[in-house]
Amino acid sequence: MQIAFHIGAHSTDDDLLLSCLRQNAGLLAQNGVLAPSADQYRTVLREAVRRLQGAQSDPAGEEAVLEAILNGMDGRRLVMSSENFICVPQVVFDDAAFYGKMEQKAAWLRNVFPSQEVSFHIGLRSPATLVPALFDRCGKGDFPAFLNGINLDELSWFDVIRRLRFAVPDAPITAWCNEDTPLIWPEVLTEVAGMPAQTDLKGQHARLRAVLSEDGLKRYLAYLDHHPQITVAQRRWAAISFLDRFGNTEEMEVDYNLPGWTQERIEALDMVYEEDLEDIMTLPDITVIRP
Repeated sequence: MQIAFHIGAHSTDDDLLLSCLRQNAGLLAQNGVLAPSADQYRTVLREAVRRLQGAQSDPAGEEAVLEAILNGMDGRRLVMSSENFICVPQVVFDDAAFYGKMEQKAAWLRNVFPSQEVSFHIGLRSPATLVPALFDRCGKGDFPAFLNGINLDELSWFDVIRRLRFAVPDAPITAWCNEDTPLIWPEVLTEVAGMPAQTDLKGQHARLRAVLSEDGLKRYLAYLDHHPQITVAQRRWAAISFLDRFGNTEEMEVDYNLPGWTQERIEALDMVYEEDLEDIMTLPDITVIRP
């Protein structure tokens, strides 16, 4: 069986991917893709990881975990999603490192299913907005203490993905930018589900819906209805056009109110982020979904 782990990152998803796939549970099941609810696998998987502590599961243990999750379901692919598979938000910067637990926890997840085909899927977000979002989620307080000594100038998604690649060398990795999701969300869903790119899924416009005005969304959906044979590239260009005309600017704006969070800081972090994305695409067996 194929095992697809969607591992976050934090403040990029809010379980939207799982929710969208669950809306399509019937269609996916007909194609051998299982997307169980979170309560069917998160506790089972957490207990298995804790029990093994990084050791590879034996065949009996692996089968027992699968049976507990599947509960009689049968298919070719199992999708499991949680932004906390690697760590909780409060420890993203533990030991003055950015997702320092990535190597260990990814390898531990992979070793729960040593005989299965495992893949990892992750949405990235610019540190310029991710750091404030994480700080807000963690109850705020003292910002320097939250950063735990990390050097903001050295926050590198390339390093995170490089360490993930090292930890699970046999597992394909798919990454995308949270900022791009209004344009690429249909492809994110089908890629994680292992379905053809043109598959029509419920919820595929969820990200675009959040940043388009109500009138703009109606016009966009009407445009798609009148162009049923539209390609992925053409759909993305249409989405860009409708965003330019009907984008909800309030939804797309982010309020920065942190010590030292100047425009210069934001631009510098965004620049490093863009450079990281280019470097990530040079890593072996990495798929980056971009507009």
